[in-house]
Amino acid sequence: MTDPASPLPRVSVIIPAYNGAATIDETLDSVRAQTLREIEIIVIDDGSTDDTASRVERHMLQDPRIRLLRNANGGVARARNAGIAEARAGLIAPLDADDLWHPEKLALQLRALERG
Repeated sequence: MTDPASPLPRVSVIIPAYNGAATIDETLDSVRAQTLREIEIIVIDDGSTDDTASRVERHMLQDPRIRLLRNANGGVARARNAGIAEARAGLIAPLDADDLWHPEKLALQLRALERG
């Protein structure tokens, strides 16, 4: 659970995951390695039947920016929308459970947005 007294994140990273145990660790590692630290990471377990949720929970023990939502399987769009509904930041960064980011991805995008 997020501490309501904590400062708002600048970006909410939304990760829908269905049976993503094979890739979720690497995906979360790449998000946690972002140089932009003021983020929240919301993983939506979309009714997985593998150990996706337990892998995410292990990351949660190491990083309080991570939250896990569990939904019955409803598809990627529904899962992503559930994550967006829970987001606290003004900016949303969607990420698939099998994708990786360069460590400066969010910082560079935010800088470009601010310049524009």
